[in-house]
Amino acid sequence: MGIVEKLTSFVPADRISTHPDHLAVAAHDESTLEAVTPLAIVWAGSADEIARIVKLCAEDGVPITSRGAGSALEGSTIPCANGVVLDLSRMTEILDFWPDDLQVRVQPGIIYDHLNEFLKREGLFFPPSPGGSGDVATIGGMVSTNASGIYSVKYGGTREYVLELEIITGTGERFKIGNRAVKRSSGYNLVDLISGSEGTLAVISAITIRLAGLPEGRLQSAFRFNSEVEAARAVSEMARYGLDLAAVEFLDRRVMTALNKLKDYGLEEVPTLFLEFHGPDATVRSNADLAGSICEESGGSALQLSDGQRPWEIRHFATDAIKYWQTGLTIVRNDIAFPISKLPDMVEFCHDLGEANNLPIFTFGHVGMGLLHALILADKEDPARWQKAADINDQIIRKTVELEGTISGEHGIGLGHKNLFELEHGTAVDLMRKIKKQFDPHNILNPGKIFDL
Repeated sequence: MGIVEKLTSFVPADRISTHPDHLAVAAHDESTLEAVTPLAIVWAGSADEIARIVKLCAEDGVPITSRGAGSALEGSTIPCANGVVLDLSRMTEILDFWPDDLQVRVQPGIIYDHLNEFLKREGLFFPPSPGGSGDVATIGGMVSTNASGIYSVKYGGTREYVLELEIITGTGERFKIGNRAVKRSSGYNLVDLISGSEGTLAVISAITIRLAGLPEGRLQSAFRFNSEVEAARAVSEMARYGLDLAAVEFLDRRVMTALNKLKDYGLEEVPTLFLEFHGPDATVRSNADLAGSICEESGGSALQLSDGQRPWEIRHFATDAIKYWQTGLTIVRNDIAFPISKLPDMVEFCHDLGEANNLPIFTFGHVGMGLLHALILADKEDPARWQKAADINDQIIRKTVELEGTISGEHGIGLGHKNLFELEHGTAVDLMRKIKKQFDPHNILNPGKIFDL
């Protein structure tokens, strides 16, 4: 009996499929990597069911790829041809809520925006906004990649909020790791180990996270600059002064042009910073004034948006604007991160590379924490141009490592950047392989992602 037949013996018919249309959807994510069609897709209904599925797959040596919304950008949810996709998107319940402790326990399939809609009635929110994908990103997916977003400069990334996890390892065993204590010094920190492991160590079936109170006051502002390097230098200066920023987003002039082309915003097509401040009204105003002074000292000036235009709505469409810049071109992406003082150098380096190779490069991102996207557009049907774009991407990543940065600040490694993973981590990858074997001795959980055994 094959694995599909074994699964159909206990999984309800409406939660397992081998239909070509369902498999086609599960074959790809939001990356530009090649799709791979799996054997079947199973929509999990409970932790017990997940454990049983994993145990059966382990016995038969069948790979499992966990999936939420499929919004991954580095191929971490692309399945194996001989494998099963374990879709967690129907596990959307809020299991427990402790508003007095600023904590909530959820199933992995709940969507970020939906959770925050529930929390705001208690004056709370889950801060690590996943950029422009909050309307689709699942909490399980955010934990899996240690996602971050526009507010991470003030509040931190997802990992900082995960207190407790229920997991199923590659043998089908269930474990509860962590607890509801906000600070602990007891044993190995397995919670942090799972956060960011991209489904290679365990399947997450429940998540306890801490929350934050909605800020008393919010203030947004925007600044224009004559050059990308000036804007980057202003961010570095704000960090050096220890300015309390809730968010600082950088968009270069090409991104601003792309946004106008896509949405007809009528924006000034100049390098731009969008800022947001949280806290008591007096503190917010004081921080905003200081930020304005720093921007002006760096060559910037206030940017006035039209009535009804909101910075984060504009920022939300940045990637789409690049994606649709020109018909026939495809994005080659990265999400590098580095010490904040290196931001001006990295922005200049990326733009010089693009000009020297006559390829459009768009730089933007959550630069307040030293995270930058430098997206390259090239024709995938032109092998020479596509390879050149890939080579430029590798140069950008190598430069980041030289500056003591990381090859991924928020999207994870998946398949997209595993070729340079050892460049960053060196012999420590061997230690990671040993950890992988302890959690997943049969190598069935998302095999081939991050690194090879």
